[in-house]
Amino acid sequence: MKLVVFGDSILKGVITIPGSSKLFDVTENDSLSLAQKKLGFELDNRSIYGNISTKGLLKLKKYLEKCSSGELEAADFCIIEFGSNDCDYDWGTLIQKVPLAEYLQSLKEMVSLCRAHKITPLSMGLIPYVCDDWFKTIIKGQDEKAILTFLNGRPETLGENQLIYKKALDNFIKENQIQYLDPWPLFENHKDLMCYDGIHPNEKGYEVLSQAWVNFLSEVKKEFS
Repeated sequence: MKLVVFGDSILKGVITIPGSSKLFDVTENDSLSLAQKKLGFELDNRSIYGNISTKGLLKLKKYLEKCSSGELEAADFCIIEFGSNDCDYDWGTLIQKVPLAEYLQSLKEMVSLCRAHKITPLSMGLIPYVCDDWFKTIIKGQDEKAILTFLNGRPETLGENQLIYKKALDNFIKENQIQYLDPWPLFENHKDLMCYDGIHPNEKGYEVLSQAWVNFLSEVKKEFS
């Protein structure tokens, strides 16, 4: 089984370490690499820190062009994982990165392109923010008062905005009959599985997510022979 992955920092395996000189680090024990060790599939992980669906769509198109030209061998499955950056904002300008309608349209195009090239699309859902910690992260170097006003005085608004995208993704998955790993229940109310930044899993969290991948990928079905 060959998997290609288009996603953001969570499937890249980003962690934030207190006291590190770096903005972020990348663990060798990301969830898919851990799952690969158990299941032995071929993995082409093209996930990128800060990735959004519109950029993912462009990168998928380039990948498929290379497959069509014979430069690359097409994967059997394509994991598509976007949303938490899409629903986020540029906290300097308070402009949303990808509006909901554009996010869903990008997902729709990615799924259609995969199927047109006889690649089975798979999807992973969002991991819930730890709102208080995420708020502390985004206000660094920014206008805290302006951001808090924008959030109606409540850091919890961050999670409520994210939940809108999560529910829209859930509906999209059902409507398009996509095999789907939903990690939300695994992380909800489990702050111990998250980094101090409130948005990335920690090493323990990636281990939990890897087991979910093992269970999920052991049962997935090809749409094309």
